[in-house]
Amino acid sequence: MLFKVNFFSKSKKKNKKLKKRVFIGKLSKLNIFRNVPEKFYFKIGWIGLLTIVLSLCFLALNRPIELINVSGDLKRVPIKSIENNTNSLRNKGFLSFNASEVKEKIESLDWVQSAEIIRVWPNKIDIKITEESLLGIWNDDLILNSSGKLYVVDKRSVPTNIPRLNGPKGSERDVMNLFIKIDTLLTGRGLYLEALTLDVRGSWSFTIKPKIEIKLGKTEIDQKLERLFLALDQTLLAKINKVSYIDLRYSEGLAISWKKGLKL
Repeated sequence: MLFKVNFFSKSKKKNKKLKKRVFIGKLSKLNIFRNVPEKFYFKIGWIGLLTIVLSLCFLALNRPIELINVSGDLKRVPIKSIENNTNSLRNKGFLSFNASEVKEKIESLDWVQSAEIIRVWPNKIDIKITEESLLGIWNDDLILNSSGKLYVVDKRSVPTNIPRLNGPKGSERDVMNLFIKIDTLLTGRGLYLEALTLDVRGSWSFTIKPKIEIKLGKTEIDQKLERLFLALDQTLLAKINKVSYIDLRYSEGLAISWKKGLKL
């Protein structure tokens, strides 16, 4: 009978034990936690407990959103568009939903100037919307607001009876300021400003309803307007529907062209 003797089994075991003792000896020399004060463990425990409590509070407060209220003086912003951009909020967490993302989506809609997102405990979101103020359509392409800023909207949503404002690039604020001034003076006299134009040569003109063109020229605009409205208040306002155009491009006075076939 043959026997197989493993001469190395005992030596291997001894080597393993020796290595283990050396490793334990090294750890004992390091003695990592020997100088750690007991307060450290106390603080760690409190931090862990606080984390658990805060997590539970967050879960309790983070209820699903059930109500979404939209408010604002909305004349041109379609409610359906707002609903399409807020329906995804329903059943999302009251605290965890991304308010900035919702605000950005709503403010990207036509005619929306700004949106404010307000959380109302326990499960309601208020959305306050401010519409863009409509001053007029700029160069038959863009919308000019009352701050002198241009923005793009779907042309199908632009009212057909808004004033037409025209001017070179960069003149938006100048056109806005003169428009507001003239429109205020006209409205007080029952007249409507249809269009205001600043051409590339710097010459001003505007049109009042019904299609009466008024030419102001390049300089002394305020003085010319004063002259125009003085004439309107004296006798011209009563005959305004018979006027074809008024030319104020003179240092003094004005020229009036009457519509053909009408008696004064």
